[in-house]
Amino acid sequence: MVFTTKDILSFYRETEPSIPSSTVNWRVYSLVDLGILLRIGKGKFKFGKGSLYIPEVDNRIIKISKIVKEKFPFIQYCIWGSSSIIEFGHHIPRTNIVFVDADRDSAESVFHTLKEKYKAVFYRPSKDLFDNYINELQGVVIVRPLVSETPLQLIKNVPTVTIEKILVDALLDEEFEFLKGNEINHVFVNAFDRYSINISKLIRYADRKRKKSEILQILRTNNLAADHDLLP
Repeated sequence: MVFTTKDILSFYRETEPSIPSSTVNWRVYSLVDLGILLRIGKGKFKFGKGSLYIPEVDNRIIKISKIVKEKFPFIQYCIWGSSSIIEFGHHIPRTNIVFVDADRDSAESVFHTLKEKYKAVFYRPSKDLFDNYINELQGVVIVRPLVSETPLQLIKNVPTVTIEKILVDALLDEEFEFLKGNEINHVFVNAFDRYSINISKLIRYADRKRKKSEILQILRTNNLAADHDLLP
């Protein structure tokens, strides 16, 4: 069941007719903070059952982040490990690739900087290169352009992924070709079952990648957002 800020205000005013909207907004904020409510879009909520997704940020990711931050202090970037996706699937191979998504204008410079520090660094590798060579290597770092308005979070002072970015990238990006078929459905269902997911943010990010229809289709197929107004 999805309800709006207006619905919550009406609920409180049934017993407290003179309660100001500012007080209700603070109560909503507290309920979201406690996980009792989940914010799934602008002014839209449902009762909470999941928790906030916190990706693993290991020492390798922290070290790479420090290199990028020192060399490029003013760019936006995101660092995360492919191992973050493993918990959501049934038959996902264990991989240990670090993705460095950096501002489009700076991504190639970030690649060259990291290439001086690490052996297996690649910039936007082709599918053939990925399938036939990169998959066999250890300690791989892949640098990619960062899509504008990508949903991110800061963990251990490292800008990293949100669950919304992981799901969209897993569905759409060539690096996750091994998830095609029914495995990607398992990823989405398990993620929605375990964590709080902002559906509006999920759809908006997919739209920034010009793949909105694909994300809407997988949500419909798995009945993951039947109450959301963007899913007719």
